[in-house]
Amino acid sequence: MKTLGIIAEYNPFHNGHSYQIQKAREISHSDCVIIAMSGNFVQRGAPAFLDKYTRTAMALKNGADFVFEIPSVFATSSAEYFAAAGIGILDALGCVDMVSFGCETPDLRLMTCLADILTEEPDAYKMILFSLLKKGLSFPAARKQAVTSYLKENTDHFGCIFEDAAILLDSPNNILALEYLKAINRSRSRLRPLPILRKGAGYHDPHLQQEFCSATAIRSRLLAESFDALHSSNRAKTSFHTMPKSGLTTFSLTTQPQSDLAGILSCYVPEYTAAQLLAPDTHFLTEQDFSEILYYKLLCEREKGFTEYADCSVELSNRILNILPSFLDYRGFCERLKSREMTYSRISRVLLHILLQITQADLEAKNTCGPAPYLRLLGFRRDAAKLFGEIKMHARRPLITKPSKADGLLTMEALSVFRKDVFSSDLYYGMLARKSGKEQKTELRREMIIL
Repeated sequence: MKTLGIIAEYNPFHNGHSYQIQKAREISHSDCVIIAMSGNFVQRGAPAFLDKYTRTAMALKNGADFVFEIPSVFATSSAEYFAAAGIGILDALGCVDMVSFGCETPDLRLMTCLADILTEEPDAYKMILFSLLKKGLSFPAARKQAVTSYLKENTDHFGCIFEDAAILLDSPNNILALEYLKAINRSRSRLRPLPILRKGAGYHDPHLQQEFCSATAIRSRLLAESFDALHSSNRAKTSFHTMPKSGLTTFSLTTQPQSDLAGILSCYVPEYTAAQLLAPDTHFLTEQDFSEILYYKLLCEREKGFTEYADCSVELSNRILNILPSFLDYRGFCERLKSREMTYSRISRVLLHILLQITQADLEAKNTCGPAPYLRLLGFRRDAAKLFGEIKMHARRPLITKPSKADGLLTMEALSVFRKDVFSSDLYYGMLARKSGKEQKTELRREMIIL
């Protein structure tokens, strides 16, 4: 039995994701597809638009056979940690043969060459990188220039590929693909990479204008629709519920056939995804929903600073303290903190780490228990139960099917990472309850999805 692995966020699941699963399965002739997916908070430093169980069901309804959760400590960190955790999970299952990823430049030879350089970090490359960082460039910009300069200086060995490398390093999906290859190198994994050409809109494209649009565009449209509906009395198909205690305004969208939004979404997402997105009891979370909690957290800890939290430098900690009096909301604060040296995404992740209490010591758990300290199963398809037996037999990490049983399965180091999942999910579901007005199950009471 051939098994294919994919690392994803599905925030939310759309036609591009469905295409990747189908195309990768076709090329690899795989019998089963296993997904390693972010939980309730994602890598860009924000809550997932929909909770992890809803997104798990979307994946299982559209070609996936199993979905495992990437621990929140790593899922909300840099691309390097995110990729290492995803690869670690797929490798530790003991039954996955290939890992597929979408990218704009599916040139495996070129990507392998760049990944080797970034893994080995030759002295000449590191000298160039450090000099560019000292000039004030952000890390992504400095790394791109350092790689292309290093290749230019070594054309006898690498040939004239520096122009192709520069183009490749301009794309977020290509950069993430390189991190997957680096993780395979460093872990000496037997997983074989399978790049798939990403079709349609760019990763950050906010417009619904191509057959395969971005998740960003879908989220933007749904949020815009809710905003317009909130300020328009003649949108009869949208209902609102104001929570008097919290002051939050929530919305839900009906799935009536005549709904303009339903017709639009049907072009970009599978039927099951559209039904979930437009269901009257569906509520979306964004980083803005956590603004008040973040402000309170920052105030509580301003005396000691924030350098203990993952990825937070002394400079950024001081900048947070200096700008804190002007805090208005999560996004606005990120914009105020952004600088030439510090990207918005990096800042958003640091603020999320502070919110979720993810410290540098938590990230260093990767050195003791690895980037995949356990295998948390979120859901699976009944017709793939045969593979479930193989996973139980060959898995090289503890398999968690009931979160309430984790204490008896994990080492102290792994349990510390797992408890961050519990805390972050309970925070997520608490905010969801506040928006929906409906009580939510805590993380330890939740059960996996079986379809």
